[in-house]
Amino acid sequence: MIRHVVMLWILATIALGCAITLSCAAALRAYRSLGIASIRLSETIRDAGTITEIRARLPAYSLRDEARGSLTPRVTTAMERAGLPAATLVSLSPQAESGLAREGGVQLSSRRATLMLSNLSLPQLGRFLDAWRSTEVAWLPVSIDLSPASGKPPDAGGDLPLRVVITIESRSLKEAGS
Repeated sequence: MIRHVVMLWILATIALGCAITLSCAAALRAYRSLGIASIRLSETIRDAGTITEIRARLPAYSLRDEARGSLTPRVTTAMERAGLPAATLVSLSPQAESGLAREGGVQLSSRRATLMLSNLSLPQLGRFLDAWRSTEVAWLPVSIDLSPASGKPPDAGGDLPLRVVITIESRSLKEAGS
Protein backbone atom coordinates (compact mmCIF):
# COMPACT_ATOMS: atom_id res chain seq x y z
CA MET A 1 0.00 0.00 0.00
CA ILE A 2 2.80 2.40 0.84
CA ARG A 3 4.40 1.37 -2.39
CA HIS A 4 1.27 2.48 -4.31
CA VAL A 5 1.21 5.84 -2.52
CA VAL A 6 4.91 6.41 -3.27
CA MET A 7 4.34 5.47 -6.93
CA LEU A 8 1.37 7.83 -7.06
CA TRP A 9 3.52 10.64 -5.61
CA ILE A 10 6.32 9.90 -8.08
CA LEU A 11 3.90 9.95 -11.02
CA ALA A 12 2.32 13.17 -9.76
CA THR A 13 5.78 14.74 -9.36
CA ILE A 14 6.79 13.67 -12.89
CA ALA A 15 3.52 15.03 -14.33
CA LEU A 16 3.95 18.26 -12.44
CA GLY A 17 7.58 18.54 -13.64
CA CYS A 18 6.50 18.04 -17.25
CA ALA A 19 3.78 20.67 -16.86
CA ILE A 20 6.27 23.13 -15.34
CA THR A 21 8.84 22.42 -18.10
CA LEU A 22 6.24 23.00 -20.84
CA SER A 23 5.04 26.15 -19.09
CA CYS A 24 8.60 27.46 -18.77
CA ALA A 25 9.24 26.86 -22.47
CA ALA A 26 6.04 28.72 -23.38
CA ALA A 27 6.91 31.52 -20.96
CA LEU A 28 10.40 31.82 -22.51
CA ARG A 29 8.91 32.06 -26.02
CA ALA A 30 6.43 34.69 -24.80
CA TYR A 31 9.27 36.63 -23.15
CA ARG A 32 11.23 36.64 -26.43
CA SER A 33 8.11 37.77 -28.32
CA LEU A 34 7.65 40.51 -25.75
CA GLY A 35 11.20 41.71 -26.38
CA ILE A 36 10.66 41.82 -30.14
CA ALA A 37 7.29 43.56 -29.73
CA SER A 38 8.85 46.06 -27.34
CA ILE A 39 11.58 46.92 -29.87
CA ARG A 40 8.97 47.31 -32.64
CA LEU A 41 6.86 49.52 -30.40
CA SER A 42 9.85 51.74 -29.66
CA GLU A 43 10.62 52.02 -33.39
CA THR A 44 6.97 52.80 -34.16
CA ILE A 45 6.87 55.51 -31.49
CA ARG A 46 10.10 57.00 -32.88
CA ASP A 47 8.73 56.90 -36.46
CA ALA A 48 5.42 58.44 -35.39
CA GLY A 49 7.33 61.25 -33.68
CA THR A 50 9.35 61.83 -36.84
CA ILE A 51 6.19 61.92 -38.97
CA THR A 52 4.54 64.34 -36.54
CA GLU A 53 7.61 66.56 -36.58
CA ILE A 54 7.71 66.59 -40.39
CA ARG A 55 3.98 67.32 -40.62
CA ALA A 56 4.38 70.21 -38.18
CA ARG A 57 7.01 71.76 -40.46
CA LEU A 58 4.84 71.45 -43.58
CA PRO A 59 2.48 74.31 -44.28
CA ALA A 60 -1.23 73.64 -44.66
CA TYR A 61 -1.66 74.44 -48.33
CA SER A 62 -5.16 73.72 -49.44
CA LEU A 63 -7.35 76.34 -47.79
CA ARG A 64 -4.79 78.94 -46.78
CA ASP A 65 -3.17 79.08 -50.21
CA GLU A 66 -6.51 79.56 -51.99
CA ALA A 67 -7.53 82.25 -49.53
CA ARG A 68 -4.38 84.24 -50.26
CA GLY A 69 -5.75 85.26 -53.63
CA SER A 70 -4.19 85.81 -57.02
CA LEU A 71 -0.71 84.64 -57.93
CA THR A 72 0.27 87.93 -59.62
CA PRO A 73 0.84 90.00 -56.46
CA ARG A 74 2.79 87.12 -54.94
CA VAL A 75 5.11 86.98 -57.97
CA THR A 76 5.47 90.76 -57.84
CA THR A 77 6.36 90.60 -54.14
CA ALA A 78 9.05 87.99 -54.78
CA MET A 79 10.45 90.12 -57.61
CA GLU A 80 10.59 93.16 -55.33
CA ARG A 81 12.39 91.15 -52.65
CA ALA A 82 14.91 90.03 -55.29
CA GLY A 83 15.42 93.62 -56.48
CA LEU A 84 14.08 92.97 -59.99
CA PRO A 85 12.27 95.66 -61.99
CA ALA A 86 8.59 95.06 -62.75
CA ALA A 87 9.35 95.05 -66.49
CA THR A 88 11.20 91.75 -65.99
CA LEU A 89 7.86 89.93 -65.74
CA VAL A 90 6.69 89.21 -69.28
CA SER A 91 3.75 86.92 -68.50
CA LEU A 92 2.10 84.82 -65.84
CA SER A 93 -0.30 82.10 -66.99
CA PRO A 94 -2.10 80.14 -64.26
CA GLN A 95 -3.77 76.92 -65.31
CA ALA A 96 -6.95 75.38 -63.96
CA GLU A 97 -6.80 73.04 -60.99
CA SER A 98 -6.67 69.37 -61.88
CA GLY A 99 -7.56 66.42 -59.67
CA LEU A 100 -4.73 63.88 -59.57
CA ALA A 101 -6.15 61.18 -57.34
CA ARG A 102 -9.09 60.49 -55.07
CA GLU A 103 -9.03 57.83 -52.38
CA GLY A 104 -10.89 57.33 -49.14
CA GLY A 105 -12.63 60.70 -49.14
CA VAL A 106 -9.40 62.61 -49.79
CA GLN A 107 -8.52 64.23 -53.11
CA LEU A 108 -5.05 65.19 -54.30
CA SER A 109 -5.19 68.14 -56.65
CA SER A 110 -2.59 70.10 -58.54
CA ARG A 111 -2.37 73.65 -59.84
CA ARG A 112 0.27 74.90 -62.27
CA ALA A 113 1.33 78.28 -63.56
CA THR A 114 3.88 79.36 -66.12
CA LEU A 115 5.95 82.42 -65.36
CA MET A 116 8.08 84.14 -68.03
CA LEU A 117 10.83 86.55 -67.06
CA SER A 118 13.06 88.37 -69.51
CA ASN A 119 16.30 90.34 -69.54
CA LEU A 120 17.68 89.09 -66.27
CA SER A 121 21.06 87.62 -65.41
CA LEU A 122 21.75 84.30 -63.79
CA PRO A 123 22.52 85.92 -60.38
CA GLN A 124 19.22 87.82 -60.59
CA LEU A 125 17.40 84.57 -61.34
CA GLY A 126 19.06 83.03 -58.29
CA ARG A 127 17.90 85.93 -56.10
CA PHE A 128 14.36 85.62 -57.47
CA LEU A 129 14.24 81.86 -56.81
CA ASP A 130 15.58 82.41 -53.29
CA ALA A 131 12.93 85.09 -52.60
CA TRP A 132 10.25 82.82 -54.09
CA ARG A 133 11.31 79.86 -51.97
CA SER A 134 11.23 81.89 -48.75
CA THR A 135 7.77 83.37 -49.37
CA GLU A 136 5.93 80.72 -51.40
CA VAL A 137 6.53 77.30 -49.90
CA ALA A 138 3.33 75.93 -51.44
CA TRP A 139 4.33 76.76 -55.02
CA LEU A 140 7.40 74.83 -56.13
CA PRO A 141 9.29 75.27 -59.40
CA VAL A 142 8.99 72.05 -61.38
CA SER A 143 10.83 73.21 -64.49
CA ILE A 144 13.06 76.10 -65.46
CA ASP A 145 13.84 76.80 -69.10
CA LEU A 146 16.69 79.23 -69.86
CA SER A 147 17.48 80.80 -73.21
CA PRO A 148 19.37 83.92 -74.31
CA ALA A 149 17.14 86.97 -74.42
CA SER A 150 16.80 88.56 -77.82
CA GLY A 151 18.14 92.06 -78.01
CA LYS A 152 21.47 93.66 -77.46
CA PRO A 153 24.49 91.56 -76.49
CA PRO A 154 25.88 91.94 -72.97
CA ASP A 155 28.56 94.45 -72.12
CA ALA A 156 32.10 93.13 -71.99
CA GLY A 157 32.45 91.09 -68.82
CA GLY A 158 28.73 91.38 -68.13
CA ASP A 159 26.17 88.65 -67.71
CA LEU A 160 24.23 87.38 -70.70
CA PRO A 161 20.61 88.54 -70.50
CA LEU A 162 18.28 85.55 -70.22
CA ARG A 163 14.70 84.70 -71.02
CA VAL A 164 13.46 82.38 -68.28
CA VAL A 165 10.30 80.27 -68.31
CA ILE A 166 9.49 78.79 -64.89
CA THR A 167 6.68 76.32 -64.36
CA ILE A 168 5.49 76.31 -60.75
CA GLU A 169 3.13 73.81 -59.17
CA SER A 170 1.11 73.59 -56.00
CA ARG A 171 -0.34 70.31 -54.78
CA SER A 172 -2.91 70.04 -52.07
CA LEU A 173 -4.90 67.43 -50.19
CA LYS A 174 -8.56 68.14 -49.60
CA GLU A 175 -11.39 66.23 -48.05
CA ALA A 176 -14.04 65.35 -50.61
CA GLY A 177 -16.83 67.88 -50.68
CA SER A 178 -14.77 70.80 -49.35
